Amino acid sequence: MMRRCTFWALIGVLLVLSVGAVSCSATQLLAGQSLATVTPTRTPRPTWTPVPGRALVATPTLDTTRFPGVVLPTAPPATPLVLIPGAGQTIFLPQPPGGGPAVQTVVVIIVTATPAPTVTPTPGRFATAIKPAPTPLPGPTLTPAPTPLPTSTPLPPVKIITKEPANVRQGPGVAYPVVTKLEAEIEVTVVGRNQAGDWWKICCVNGADVWISDALVRVEGPLWAVAEVINLPPTPAPPPTTAPTATPAPTATYAWTFRVEGTPEEYHLGQDLFRVDAVIYNGTVPLWGYRLRIRNVALGQEWLSDESQSAGWDWTIVQWPDDGQVVGNAGVECPSATRKGLRCVKSNLKWDSNKANLPGGTGPWEVTVVDRAGNPLSAAVRFVTNPNNSKWYYVVFRR
Repeated sequence: MMRRCTFWALIGVLLVLSVGAVSCSATQLLAGQSLATVTPTRTPRPTWTPVPGRALVATPTLDTTRFPGVVLPTAPPATPLVLIPGAGQTIFLPQPPGGGPAVQTVVVIIVTATPAPTVTPTPGRFATAIKPAPTPLPGPTLTPAPTPLPTSTPLPPVKIITKEPANVRQGPGVAYPVVTKLEAEIEVTVVGRNQAGDWWKICCVNGADVWISDALVRVEGPLWAVAEVINLPPTPAPPPTTAPTATPAPTATYAWTFRVEGTPEEYHLGQDLFRVDAVIYNGTVPLWGYRLRIRNVALGQEWLSDESQSAGWDWTIVQWPDDGQVVGNAGVECPSATRKGLRCVKSNLKWDSNKANLPGGTGPWEVTVVDRAGNPLSAAVRFVTNPNNSKWYYVVFRR
């Protein structure tokens, strides 16, 4: 009995709970149908015109649907704030009056970017070339018919006229062989020129083209029309040069039997006399039988010396030895010349003006070798004397 009562008790509790749940759901449905859903409406945000180089701050507004009864303490600015960098300006923020509900503050800053200026390339050494836009390809073009060219008037021929008898050659230069000679005032047609323009190729002489020098002709006609000849005839090789035959050295010949050997010498005399000591020899030994003809040029007088001797030499000291000692025998000491400083000259014929009773300063004097008959055998040797500085003279005649 107890088990049944308990079962039914549980069933009763479950029914009561089910009825309560259904009642709550119905109440909620009724309430939902009776209450209208309110959707808050936000005040639209203003828009601004961008200002280059500046920042804009939106004007503060209050959403009254979210914050009913909240009033801004001060009036917001009518237009957006314009912030200039570095100006130290104040941003307006709304706050509720003392103790009011909290308001969510949103500050909107709009930054406008200034477009970069267009860079115009400056011409310079390293300026970057701007690639031009591609040119559209032209379409097919109709080719007009060619206009006939006017017929040119032919130039007159260039001609040369010889100024004098002139040689014509196989090529432009004197190294080429001569073909023939043209007389003066001959007119010939020019057919070419060399590169330098100083030779003309003419036609025709004996049926062939030849060359003539510009220096020998007059040229008439349009010279600029004369073409340069490129293929010139080869320059002929010069004829072989024959080695010259060596000319033998001429044998010295003399017009006189005797010639002067060396240069006549002069020595201090200390007397106003004209004196001459002579050597007449064959290069080795003295010769005898010859004389000297002495002539005073100023007076026009002449004298003959004694004959030359061949027995030996006469020695005259012209410089004493360094030891200062007297030379005892010049004929002995002079030939050997063993003493230092000693100098002598030899002769085999002498003459002085004392024999003519004439002073030496009356010259000039001439000396000539003659034979016994007085015939001259040498050229005359002239001596000019000075009475204030008398000297004697030494001369060598060699056969």
